[in-house]
Amino acid sequence: MSKKDKFVDIDNALKDLQKSISKLKDVDAGELSDIVENFRQELYQGISRWSSVEIARHVSRPSSDEFIEAIFTDYLELHGDRSYEDDPAVTGGLAMLDEFPVVVIAHRKRSQNARDYTRHHFGMASPSGHYKAIRLMKLAEKFKRTVITFVDTPGAYPVPEAEFKGQSFSIAKCLETLAGLKTPVVACIIGEAGSGGALALGFGDRIIMLENAFYSSISPEGFSSIIYGDASRKELAADTLRGAGNDLLENGIIDYLIKEPVGGAHNEPAKVIEDTAKIIRDCVKELVGSDLHKVVELRARRIEGLIPSD
Repeated sequence: MSKKDKFVDIDNALKDLQKSISKLKDVDAGELSDIVENFRQELYQGISRWSSVEIARHVSRPSSDEFIEAIFTDYLELHGDRSYEDDPAVTGGLAMLDEFPVVVIAHRKRSQNARDYTRHHFGMASPSGHYKAIRLMKLAEKFKRTVITFVDTPGAYPVPEAEFKGQSFSIAKCLETLAGLKTPVVACIIGEAGSGGALALGFGDRIIMLENAFYSSISPEGFSSIIYGDASRKELAADTLRGAGNDLLENGIIDYLIKEPVGGAHNEPAKVIEDTAKIIRDCVKELVGSDLHKVVELRARRIEGLIPSD
């Protein structure tokens, strides 16, 4: 395994080294720190796809709650799917993006400034989460609000209860609703985006993705287990899936790629969120100013794979 396949561990060690250097006395700490920083930047160039997966899963990576709080005002969270329950893995509600009224829908992997992953099922939605999302999409359509989604999930919630309630059907209904929704949709891939659970919220008229997010039809471990018989070849699986931001931009699957700082978004979350907000604003202004019928038509054709993303 190369050093780049252990990027997260090495980068953390180098950051600790920089902190230690800054405490040294009677030495040129600045010069030593610069040497370490240059090594970090060199290490970060061309990191492996598996390293991107690890960065996308980093415990300090900015959560959907942080994006929502920083980008929108007057956010009013709405609860429940009107069928089963209130899924803690999906959050959403009404908000303002400057002068534009919007509806925000997001996977909630954890609460802001907390690591309560189990409380939110690690952002893995059950059918109730998908029906909550559909309810919010229809609300946006009714009141002519742009839909903005934030995707950060390993996949749909893999428990028997979710299957009994129709997990696959609820994902399909989400996609059906997104495809024909008569209002603009902007999707933001901010972390890991796995399988149908990600696809349920991960499509729109414009798709924005963070550089080290990873969007694929199955997790690398899942792919490795099915194809190779165990999860140990996850690095090869990640290369085969080609779900990193640069891969998807190159293939026209996403529209905008947000660069991340050395080491990942968790090192400069405010800057990453600010850059994402700028692209969201540009997309919303463009889409709101476009002919709605044309927007919906292009989205339908795009989801069928009949035209490229541009």
